[in-house]
Amino acid sequence: MKYKALFLDIDGTTVWYKDPHTVLPSPRVTKAIIEASKHVHICLATGRPLFMLEHILENLKLTDGLAVINDGAQLIDIKTRKMLYKKALLDDDVKKVSAYLQEQGISFYLNDGLRDTRYEEIPMHREVFNIFTMHQMDIDDAEKHRVKLSKVPTIKVSMTHHGTTEKYELLVSHAEATKLHGIIEASRILKVKKEETIGIGDSGNDFPLLMASGLKVAMGNAIPDLKAVADYVAPSVEEDGVADVIEKFILPKKKLS
Repeated sequence: MKYKALFLDIDGTTVWYKDPHTVLPSPRVTKAIIEASKHVHICLATGRPLFMLEHILENLKLTDGLAVINDGAQLIDIKTRKMLYKKALLDDDVKKVSAYLQEQGISFYLNDGLRDTRYEEIPMHREVFNIFTMHQMDIDDAEKHRVKLSKVPTIKVSMTHHGTTEKYELLVSHAEATKLHGIIEASRILKVKKEETIGIGDSGNDFPLLMASGLKVAMGNAIPDLKAVADYVAPSVEEDGVADVIEKFILPKKKLS
């Protein structure tokens, strides 16, 4: 199979989650992605907003291609930064989710595509693309809150985990703002078929990413449920798993060091 597009999650996949404003892919992963970009479309698919992605785009020298950002709420052209697709949360849902989290004493931020803002500080006219908790929870508590919030039919709630601890956060977006929606639209624009794509992820919000991809890859540090649906389990992010996938499936005749 000759693959034509690679969809990459960022945190826990392309980079090890530390300081999201400064952390970069390892030299080996950086080199592999730059080399792969000469042969396939490189598309990032991340929960991050654009302002938390700029330094990674610069490091990877990605001057074209597409990026699914804000967990699928937005799709942008990397070269022009033009918005190709967006799906913001409904105003009533922002109020409902914020009220619930406040009642539970869970700290959280809202993202409007420009910055992370506290609920009481965001202008009423501003679109909100996702809500994410800063309060890390045990898996049972996170699942309890996920189930309760998921009763709102027009939102989706993902449990995210980056492998650094056994704690989880929640990420809330519009029900039609998933990496699946973003990747389907990106694939349409790029004119690539599902079977011509590779998707790599590690966390709960990467199920839609894998479901939208032909070759489903879970990182070695991925949650067990994601590994269970994967076609291939790569080495962990600390072991440069993305470079391993590129060497194996995109550049099989060229081993990178």
